[in-house]
Amino acid sequence: MTTPPVPPSGAPRPKFRDSAVVVLVRGRGDALEAFWVQRSEAVPVQPGFHAFVGGKVDAADTLLPLDGVDDEFERAARACAIREALEETGVLVALEGAADAATLATAREQLLAGTVTLPELAERHGWRFDASQLTFAGRWQTPAFAPVRFDTLFFLARVPEGQEASIVPGELEHGEWIRPADAIARWERGEVTFAAPILWTMRDLAVGEENLASRLADAPRRASTPARLVELQHGIVLHAMKTRPLPPAQHTNAYFIGERDCLLVDPGSGEPEALEELFGVADLLATQGRRVKLILVTHHHPDHTGGVAACRERFGAPVVGHIALSPHLKLDRVVGDGDSIELPSGHTKWSLKVLSTPGHTRDHIALWLESRRVLFCGDLVPGGPGSVIIDPPDGDMGDYLATLDRMAALEPATIFPAHGSPQGAAVRRIKALAKHRREREVRVLAALGDSERTLAELLPLAYDDTKPELWPLAERSLLAHLMLLEKGGRAVRLGERWRRG
Repeated sequence: MTTPPVPPSGAPRPKFRDSAVVVLVRGRGDALEAFWVQRSEAVPVQPGFHAFVGGKVDAADTLLPLDGVDDEFERAARACAIREALEETGVLVALEGAADAATLATAREQLLAGTVTLPELAERHGWRFDASQLTFAGRWQTPAFAPVRFDTLFFLARVPEGQEASIVPGELEHGEWIRPADAIARWERGEVTFAAPILWTMRDLAVGEENLASRLADAPRRASTPARLVELQHGIVLHAMKTRPLPPAQHTNAYFIGERDCLLVDPGSGEPEALEELFGVADLLATQGRRVKLILVTHHHPDHTGGVAACRERFGAPVVGHIALSPHLKLDRVVGDGDSIELPSGHTKWSLKVLSTPGHTRDHIALWLESRRVLFCGDLVPGGPGSVIIDPPDGDMGDYLATLDRMAALEPATIFPAHGSPQGAAVRRIKALAKHRREREVRVLAALGDSERTLAELLPLAYDDTKPELWPLAERSLLAHLMLLEKGGRAVRLGERWRRG
């Protein structure tokens, strides 16, 4: 049994959620297949993405007897892997002996219903588990840009003879057996989206079974050497730069788009260390024949423009943006609504349509890759919980709501935001933001009442569901809502006070 790397005893561990993933396989040689699933659009983490089965470690997982595993984290992760495989696929891995199909089906139903734990099932049925049947297949940690981070142990397991994998619709939309080479080909064509651990695991499976365990265990190191490529879709590389955006975000996502000539979007930090990391990614892409030929800025905020000058010098690439960006940044080319940015075709036709998307700022633009239904949305949609600050006079709530409606009408499948994680279920996410804003407008109108109130007096009434430490930021969006109501004649400004119109 290969043991995963763990911190020294007593050393503090980062604040991650412990989790486990099971790479179920069947067949041999060219017939080797892996079972993967598509996550439902209703789940909060990576909706619509493809993945292997797995999930968070539960408290009960620590109680499952597993001989030969001393480390508490590893033991809980292996137990989690066994439980998740049964819950999500109906397959019971690492079992000593056999279990009949009816027993497994009932056990799965009970686990999903939450009426029993895996340790209780093991005791009831006399199940014993052989941890060595779960081959360690890498330890992966979610990148820093994600709002929710996981410390995940991957395990490789063969489907026991006589058992069949299936999914129960709910958190999962679809499940199938697939040859690793076919999975990679679908990713290259932009047909599926998934995280780096899935890609690296599929690549190692496609190479063959010789030294497979050692290659899988070493994949996280290789994935970050000499630089870490986060490429959820082929030709779209995300690099999170440490910046100073509004909380809770701490990074700005720079994107390298294209398979040969690349467009670099929003290099947001001018700090030497952050630029060195960005250039390291660019150098690695250059070894693959991908070079930066153009730099695009979505809007003028400093956490999107901080590294532009250094990147212009480093890559010798022109900088493009909206005409309203010109007072803030030297532009080599101005783009407007409906313009196209064409990159050399590869597996994908890289024709990016520029969209003028005011609301967050006047100069905000987004990029629409229609061939994949991908939207690069800048600061319009956060890649995690929360909403966007609309700060007048540059920010305009009416424009922002119109922009959200326009983006939803495009029916994107995936959004790549400037902050947080890329998101599937894009239309649902965009419409939810618009709905939240319109509901907030109702609360603001109710807070106005018939008396005159200042912004400071309105805040606790209209934003009573928001932490007080965030009220200074919320006050700007409150003002934006009031100005929109004023335009419609539903609010009246009286100096520093407001009342219902």
